[in-house]
Amino acid sequence: MSKARAFVVGTNVNKSLSPTIFNYWFEKYRISAEYKHKEIKEENFDKEIKLILKDDKLRGLNITTPFKEKIITHLDVLEKHSVQIGAVNCVTKTEKKLEGMNTDWTGFEDSLKWAQKHKTPKIKRKNIAVVIGYGGSAKAIIYSLLFMGFRTIKVFNRSFDKIYNLKKIKPHKLEELEDHFSGADLIVNTVPRNIIKNHCPNLRRQLAINGPNSTGHGFDAVYNYPTFFLDYIAFAKRIDGIHMLIHQAIPCFHKWFGIKPEADAELVRILIDKRDGILEEKQ
Repeated sequence: MSKARAFVVGTNVNKSLSPTIFNYWFEKYRISAEYKHKEIKEENFDKEIKLILKDDKLRGLNITTPFKEKIITHLDVLEKHSVQIGAVNCVTKTEKKLEGMNTDWTGFEDSLKWAQKHKTPKIKRKNIAVVIGYGGSAKAIIYSLLFMGFRTIKVFNRSFDKIYNLKKIKPHKLEELEDHFSGADLIVNTVPRNIIKNHCPNLRRQLAINGPNSTGHGFDAVYNYPTFFLDYIAFAKRIDGIHMLIHQAIPCFHKWFGIKPEADAELVRILIDKRDGILEEKQ
């Protein structure tokens, strides 16, 4: 009898840490299932995703960039939050339908809660949040920040498409980040390495003048390689994006296999060690 299956789908997922998370939980909770990566080229997405979704043993998919919007046309129903965000990262297959969810936004909030409980001081105020980037993950994070009650969310990017809720969300050019970094209660990075360094060359000098405590908490949503963003944040207030990766996976696992898994410290250690090992291989 073949095992139940789940996959992470994307263009560069062969080094994804998601299989490590799910296989850790399969072993911990004694579930007979398998989770692997599926690499798809953008031009082949529609054809290949149809074949994957026909798999009789498929329980679900995790969808990564750049397919979080493209997957929507292949689904039968969306939960309300994925409609509001405009992106899906979790697909559940049942006998009758294909359901899309977005767990990135809850994964972000839950990872903040976990970090503040286990390693970082609490975020005392929710006046200003800064988000660097405006891709699929950033939109889910902004949605989460609105739910968390932040009064103003400043979004910094090289360009913008349609932004909702302009009353609370303030778009800025990336080059303006240097003027807004200090004084924010929470700063979230969603862009690749060197973007901040290249567009904001004076940021490090500005922070040195203002002092290490001039910034709020820093959250790097880019978990699979160093972006150097956290170097700008006081050490005690740094939050690794690996926590978000784990917490966005929890509701997926629960939906597909009926058990709500734990985000334990051992899993965090395993993921950090594996990521560091992958980085050493690339060097």
